[in-house]
Amino acid sequence: MTPVQAQAVMFLFILGTAILNVPVIITALAKQGAWLSVLLAALVGWLAPLMVFTLCQKHQGRSLIEVCLSVLGPYAGALLGAGYVLYAVHLGVLVANDVGMFETMMLQPETPLWAFHLLLLLVAVCAYRLGPEVLGRFSQMLLLIVIVVIALTFLLLIGKLHPENLLPVLGGGWRRIVAGAYPAVGFPFLETVIVTGWILPRVEETARFLRRMAVAYFLGTGFLVLVMLFTLMVFGAEWTAHLTYPLYALAQQAGISDVIERIEALTLIAWIACVQIKLIVCFAFALDGLRTLLRLPDARLFSIPLAVAMIIFAETIVPSEVHLTESVNIYWTPYSSLFGVFVPLLLLVVTWIRGMGKKRRKASL
Repeated sequence: MTPVQAQAVMFLFILGTAILNVPVIITALAKQGAWLSVLLAALVGWLAPLMVFTLCQKHQGRSLIEVCLSVLGPYAGALLGAGYVLYAVHLGVLVANDVGMFETMMLQPETPLWAFHLLLLLVAVCAYRLGPEVLGRFSQMLLLIVIVVIALTFLLLIGKLHPENLLPVLGGGWRRIVAGAYPAVGFPFLETVIVTGWILPRVEETARFLRRMAVAYFLGTGFLVLVMLFTLMVFGAEWTAHLTYPLYALAQQAGISDVIERIEALTLIAWIACVQIKLIVCFAFALDGLRTLLRLPDARLFSIPLAVAMIIFAETIVPSEVHLTESVNIYWTPYSSLFGVFVPLLLLVVTWIRGMGKKRRKASL
């Protein structure tokens, strides 16, 4: 996978389900300052990919699971590695569930959830079996489509913008901005620990890799901020906070009367492209983690059983959209912080202590 393709994967991973769900979650807490909450959350969430990149670089470009085993040994390392595998599976299940819920609520209410989950995971299985190079080329192609569609949507909304809806920016003070940033730190920014820990060993050129990933990370953040700004300027904070899917509602407003209409179908295609990349990365991370933990030459044999298990869990783990929103608001940030901040920090500290011990032993010799 080339560095540009890795950037495309990171960009699409960040947008993923966040571009559809983040506006309503943050606006309910931060009101007109929701776009500032996204920026604050992105700055805090950058800790996750930064620490994981540092870890993998210190261990000769190994994957995150391999670093766990190398630093903490075969038992404690395997336990933490299994935790990361379960986290990736959990995240992938939620991503698939989000698409299924959207489709059944907004487009095809008579179609069972499992049908949408099956299609998404079938693509994930094929992508994993074809390898990361194919995923990289696929992401690079989808990136252009996503940028063009979102830019077109923004362009067609210019006549319906009301900048006064953004005022007052700090009406509730910084406390409200911080409250809005809290769920966004975990979703989607700390989740980037998965894509960073999986993609680094698969990139052909690691020179200036951190800078390249930072560009992709903050470009994804910029697009989220733009979605927040346009949603607020079109609908206002109060209305946005009560919309189920603000991006879809925003796309329905875009157009030129009797000339260009109904572009929400294009926006939906762009969103599903982002979601599919995020699901593939979670799926691949979990399978490669299993391969490392079980010391298998190839994990493709487990791709179909894992896909079936994820389809089953996707129908049972989240009973409703309301339950999902409450979980993101309360539990997801501490849960993601465990794998995105505390475990990488622990691994960095242990690595540093071991490095100091080696230097002292060499000095004594």
